[in-house]
Amino acid sequence: MKQNFKLTKDQQTLVEQNLSIVHWVIVNNIHVNPGICGLEYGDLFQEGCLWLCKAAFTYHAGQAQFSTYAKKVVKNGLLSYCRKICSQGRHVSRLIIGEQGELAADGEQVDQPDDHFDSHLSRLETLDLLEASKQNYQGVARLGIEALALKVQGMRITDIAALYQVPPSHVGAWISRSLEKLRNDPDFLTCLL
Repeated sequence: MKQNFKLTKDQQTLVEQNLSIVHWVIVNNIHVNPGICGLEYGDLFQEGCLWLCKAAFTYHAGQAQFSTYAKKVVKNGLLSYCRKICSQGRHVSRLIIGEQGELAADGEQVDQPDDHFDSHLSRLETLDLLEASKQNYQGVARLGIEALALKVQGMRITDIAALYQVPPSHVGAWISRSLEKLRNDPDFLTCLL
């Protein structure tokens, strides 16, 4: 959904008080599929939040309870979104970080290095690839690539969150956004394989 609208304070309060609706609509009505870009839980939750905002924006008191109305709007919006993603028929690679810090894409086995030197070399190659890719992004995607690089170097998400002075959930969202961008970046995927 790509529409711009400005919520009033009352509408913002409705959204804040009813965020759990998005979670429950996903759990009860949507098949989360981490193997397909756009159908991971985080992506679905973000899209559902947009539909929740749309519900608050279009809600007229007296028609029905907001929660009842919002569930319908979020459910229908997410189902439309899922149909759109599935109809695009594109399967995007799923990126994973191996035990030695190496990156691999869907269908490609993560080879375990034979010795410490190979492991160190693989980690350095991954860090170089992430650093080169970082130059192409800004904002949350760039922060996510930085967080991925720190994770490859052995830091935990909680440590990264402390470094940036943000909650760990922010770091997780950054990484999710950066992985989404990298999965769709043909230059990055070419270097990876």
